[in-house]
Amino acid sequence: MKIFTTILLTTIIVLLSSCTDKFDEALLYGDWKTTDWYILDTGQKINNQMDFSFDSDRKYTIDYGTEKEVGKYWIAVDYLHTVEDGKAEKKVKIVNLNSDTLLMEMNRGGRLERLVLTK
Repeated sequence: MKIFTTILLTTIIVLLSSCTDKFDEALLYGDWKTTDWYILDTGQKINNQMDFSFDSDRKYTIDYGTEKEVGKYWIAVDYLHTVEDGKAEKKVKIVNLNSDTLLMEMNRGGRLERLVLTK
């Protein structure tokens, strides 16, 4: 019975440690400007604005130029989850996040797009 308990505890510890977030959420805090946005498989540029602001209270704003989106966010492993006030949850894959660059991939209308933002 002692061996079973030891194996069970070890398994639980390994599983819990593997569920940690891949990216430090604090690196998101601040204002991010779109510097590059394109469709991955064709390289076609998308010339729209999508600037982000994230705060430490897990609130975000996206400025599309003509309208704004406001809501809450969180990171789970390598995905950024957002829920616009009164809307459904969305998630995008974080490819890279450091102190001055955020690289994300998202599926919009069946097309995989890459978005590069800088502080």
